[in-house]
Amino acid sequence: MNCKKCKGKLEVKRACRRVRLRCTLCFKEYQIHEVASELDGDTEKLLENYTAIIYD
Repeated sequence: MNCKKCKGKLEVKRACRRVRLRCTLCFKEYQIHEVASELDGDTEKLLENYTAIIYD
């Protein structure tokens, strides 16, 4: 997946019961629900490892 802001690669970032997607170039973070409709297969597969994704 790519960042909406700069087109950098998004990586799954887990921190203290939260899962976010973070850009490796500009470091913008996205909550999962912000990009849920755009998730690619590889990212969905990574997110399957988490039992719950908390929205805040």
